[in-house]
Amino acid sequence: MSAAGKSFAWLVEHFFLSWLPTARRASPHTVESYRDAFKLLLMWASSTLGVGPCDFSLDHLTRANVLAFCEWLEGERGSGAKTVNCRLAAIKSFCSYASYEAPERLEQLRSVRDLPQRRERRREVDYLTPEEVGWLVDACDGRPEDALLIALLYNTGCRVSEMVGLRARDVSGSGGRLRLHVLGKGRKERTIPLWEDTSVALARHIDARALDPDDYVFRGRNVPHLTRSGMRHRIESAMSRACAAHPELAGRRVGPHTFRHSCAMAMLAAGVDIASVAIWLGHEHVNTTHKYVVVDMRIKEEALSKVRRGWEVKERAHYSASEDVLAQL
Repeated sequence: MSAAGKSFAWLVEHFFLSWLPTARRASPHTVESYRDAFKLLLMWASSTLGVGPCDFSLDHLTRANVLAFCEWLEGERGSGAKTVNCRLAAIKSFCSYASYEAPERLEQLRSVRDLPQRRERRREVDYLTPEEVGWLVDACDGRPEDALLIALLYNTGCRVSEMVGLRARDVSGSGGRLRLHVLGKGRKERTIPLWEDTSVALARHIDARALDPDDYVFRGRNVPHLTRSGMRHRIESAMSRACAAHPELAGRRVGPHTFRHSCAMAMLAAGVDIASVAIWLGHEHVNTTHKYVVVDMRIKEEALSKVRRGWEVKERAHYSASEDVLAQL
């Protein structure tokens, strides 16, 4: 097929089936995220432009339309800046690919690719203290699998995708101490040791369910492995029960990623250097880990105590006129 004859449908098909997995070696999670972005784009085009998925063409992939799509995500779907930027990244990646396959559209595709990202609001990291994590584990009394899930998330600081993709073969070690072999973001591998009590609980879980090496550690209800929504539901249920016993937890937003933040904060509070925390979490750059240092109030207070003002704030006495001054007046 000539470059001029390549349709949007052909480009999308080759983008997902050939270019992303082969040329870019994108992870399944990236492919899934990009696919969701295009599903939403086609939904928007159908409801706003009146153009069905089979009729959508490169003529509709304009800078103005992509901007309108981003505004639709924010206004109609309530997506935050981070989510909109993820959807936009998928479209930009497609435009980079399509520029080589359809060079006659180069200027149009470049204008879309050059769209600026939404400015994200940098919120302070939400995390739980070790005691609060213990409250959630205690709230899983009678639900050992949920207690194990929370303990593993906190012990390892794993991402949601890393935990749901964990298989029995990824667990190794002996003598009461187990290790997890994790394939993380960017296909980076790392091995994480477990506490002894977490190791015992995990070994008991694997034995009780007679898991084969290829079996997922956490199974879903009707799917081979626990889903993201399933994990979130379990944590929200544990949080609800914990709030009944500890009202001070009420109003806190706790999800699977909260335990990753909590793990990092606990390590920093224990005096672990930031480079080691970055390696533990699988961060490619230490700058990514720096956000945990910024939010730790104890570190801020220690830094303040080491800085001397060089002056003292003294209480000023109120002025009072003497009798001589009053007589002179």
